Amino acid sequence: MYKQLLNIFILLSTVTMFSQNYRGTISEINQSGFHKILLSPEIRSASASNTNYFRIIDGNTNEVPYVLLNDKSTVQSSYKPFTFDAVNNTKDSISSIIIENKNKLKLDHFTFKIANTKVKKTYTISGSNDKNEWYGLATNQVFYGLNEAEKTTVEQTFSFPLTDYAFIKFEFNNKESLPLQILNIGTYENQLSTVEQVEITDFKIKNKTNKEKKTSQLTVTFTMPQHLESMVFDIENDVFLREAKILVNRTRAIKKRTENYQENIFNFELHSGTHNTFELPYVFEKEIVIEIENNDNPPLNIKHIKFYQKPLYVICNFKNGETYEAIIDTTLQKPIYDLVNFKASFNTDLPEATITNFSKIKTQNKASENKSFWETNAFMWLCIILAIVVISYFALGLLKDLKKQN
Repeated sequence: MYKQLLNIFILLSTVTMFSQNYRGTISEINQSGFHKILLSPEIRSASASNTNYFRIIDGNTNEVPYVLLNDKSTVQSSYKPFTFDAVNNTKDSISSIIIENKNKLKLDHFTFKIANTKVKKTYTISGSNDKNEWYGLATNQVFYGLNEAEKTTVEQTFSFPLTDYAFIKFEFNNKESLPLQILNIGTYENQLSTVEQVEITDFKIKNKTNKEKKTSQLTVTFTMPQHLESMVFDIENDVFLREAKILVNRTRAIKKRTENYQENIFNFELHSGTHNTFELPYVFEKEIVIEIENNDNPPLNIKHIKFYQKPLYVICNFKNGETYEAIIDTTLQKPIYDLVNFKASFNTDLPEATITNFSKIKTQNKASENKSFWETNAFMWLCIILAIVVISYFALGLLKDLKKQN
């Protein structure tokens, strides 16, 4: 018993006296003024996705104030309609939609405005420069009817390989249902003006198929826990529609035992008619499991999966020729700098600096160095353990006396 208590004391003393931190060098500063520094996935992972722990210090170990800057996407809503001709061939049960790309723009999708429907149709897409010779773009695609609860129309985006044909033709098969009522066809100009996201690349994927449950599980393991904000699937199958979800491994206490289980944190749908790009809720994990419902279909042939973060910068005022370091210390609290009040005056058009040689270090807390042993947490735990030993000793003695009296 005493040996176990001693081991606990040593462990707690070690935890309170040491902390795991990180340090990196900021690249050479060649001009004075404000600079921006991109926080890489490695840095954000080391900080447990908490920038309160992040600091920049100069050569004299003085803090350099900074402000965080997120590059955010902006949404535009300028719909540009295209001229199109619609022909319903009742003999062949085919609806042909020929869209004119007059200026031969590079296109990879059209947004159709369609009257509400629940029908299911297959369709093909082809392109031509003269309306005589047609070349394939996509075949055996499937459209599943959509409807708006409070509107009589719905928008559906149809994707295809990037092309600049003068004419693009959609052919819908009407053998199993009546034709669609297509009201307009066009594109949203600058529909989503996005900043370039930061790709997370340091991970491995293990693919496993469960024939009994008719599912595929892709276990994605990162070198360090990562903050995931979006993911993109590149799937080689021509036609598919699969329900999928993201699971994370968890443990919970049930009475006197612990139980391992998987928590569902995100549901989504993989569809051959979309780009299969998904914005994620807050996810900071070292490992996730993507489970795909196959039903009676063969597993999907997934070429690759990509994960991204939105870029996060720090902006600070550097002096030419000075040296600076970036540190992460999990004992620190959120800094309060005057600079945060001027955040709106900054933009991303600033000189860039980078953090290099970023690595883990083991440092002794300065607070522990400046305190005597009697003021440390180690002494407090020693007193607690000694008190437990003394109380246990007298309690055992009391129990023995009671047994003798009985």
